[in-house]
Amino acid sequence: MKKIQSVCNYCAIDCNLDFYVENNRIVKTVPTKGYPVNDGFSCIKGLSLSKQQVTVKPNTLPKIRQKDGSFKQVPWDEAFEHVASEIKRIQSTYGKEAMAGISTGQLTVEEFAILGHVMRNYLQTDVDGNTRLCMATAVVAHKQSYGFDAPGYTLKDLELSDTLIFIGANPVVAHPIVWGRVRQNQVPGHKIIVLDPRKSETAMNADYWYGLNWRSDLLLLYTIANLLIEKDYLDHDFIENHAEGFEDFKEFVKAYTLERGVEGTGLSAEQILELTELIHNGKRVSFWWTMGVNQGYEAVRTAQAIINLAIMTGNIGKPGTGANSITGQCNAMGSRLFSNTASFFGGGDFTNPARRARMAEVLQVDDEMLA
Repeated sequence: MKKIQSVCNYCAIDCNLDFYVENNRIVKTVPTKGYPVNDGFSCIKGLSLSKQQVTVKPNTLPKIRQKDGSFKQVPWDEAFEHVASEIKRIQSTYGKEAMAGISTGQLTVEEFAILGHVMRNYLQTDVDGNTRLCMATAVVAHKQSYGFDAPGYTLKDLELSDTLIFIGANPVVAHPIVWGRVRQNQVPGHKIIVLDPRKSETAMNADYWYGLNWRSDLLLLYTIANLLIEKDYLDHDFIENHAEGFEDFKEFVKAYTLERGVEGTGLSAEQILELTELIHNGKRVSFWWTMGVNQGYEAVRTAQAIINLAIMTGNIGKPGTGANSITGQCNAMGSRLFSNTASFFGGGDFTNPARRARMAEVLQVDDEMLA
């Protein structure tokens, strides 16, 4: 029996797995011990990869459908020529937009780069990715808040934080490896807090659960921001050195009084005040969200409200802190970085002339070829 080590491609955690193979079939799947991400642990999705069975195809040559519907096995060079000529024929007959590309979040960085480059620049047609549905709102929140699309955290931050706040996230079920890191947290007195309308599995394992009303996340976050400002629970040095527009934000959230928060969220005044104090008293506060926010009501603004709480309290850019969006796919960011969604290469903007000139130089194409 042969052991083949590979990476699970189901989610963003990228666990390492050992596949035991016999006669080109997976006999069993075992999480790799000693691997820094999952260290001998995996969720049921990764363990179920063995159900896919075939791991090595007896013959990897491509096949081309013939006129009678049958398939003919051909050398790779012939297959490449066939596909390229058919793409050119379709575009010349029906126009450039007759061809389009769509990607998933499961491709490698190199595959995303090639797909985005070929589709947008050489074929000059549209390409999109399902990561637009998955995380487009977090992308916009990151870009508008930081100027770039990249949540800056590592799994280690889950072990270093003394106050972990999960918003619209259920890692016990959806990201067991993430939850494993939470369980490894050895910070004395650390607290796990969950904001979720339903009492999820994560909420059941938390120290504090705030079962707010549906669609009231943004209202709660603005109310807390206003309370933090009123109580002067702020990191003034961090705001001065690293934030913009704070005075405008301060003026904006004045309308989100405690009374308004209570009325809209369904939480009591005591609960909202308690949560505010928990954020203030934490030395290393980390905020974690996923699809409950990203695919929720007013998602961009909700994600930005989380980011704002981290910034105004100085809980960002340091170990065990951050406003951290947990993605659902293994390479969603690769899709976005290489123009498989609405973002320009490297997370830039299509309308930025300097960025366009730089990308044209790197890709060795004329600027007018860029979408």
